[in-house]
Amino acid sequence: MYIVKRYSAVLLAFLAAFAMVAALISGHGWAQQKKFMADTHKDRGLDCSACHKETPPAKAVPSEVCKGCHDEEKLAMKSAEKFGRQNPHDNHLGAIPCESCHHAHKPSVDACAKCHQFGFRVP
Repeated sequence: MYIVKRYSAVLLAFLAAFAMVAALISGHGWAQQKKFMADTHKDRGLDCSACHKETPPAKAVPSEVCKGCHDEEKLAMKSAEKFGRQNPHDNHLGAIPCESCHHAHKPSVDACAKCHQFGFRVP
């Protein structure tokens, strides 16, 4: 019985590690990025108030604020050139909130990876 319990624990640990690696490789984990979006915006001369409308910032920035600078049609066209039919900015779900994928203060995620394996790298 001791051997069964011991190997069960080892097998469980191995399977958990394998599942984590598989999720990261398939894009179900955090997107690959070196800087957070807030850092990129700061590097371009924008301060917190460019996106956050309260001081100190207390809430997530809604998509409407993003769209004040980032044109949806241009994003969709640029994505179409890069990805073709698998366009994250013009997809079968319609308009999804920017923050479904893009995060300013934590790693962005590939929301499409919940169902698909396109391998998008999300800034």
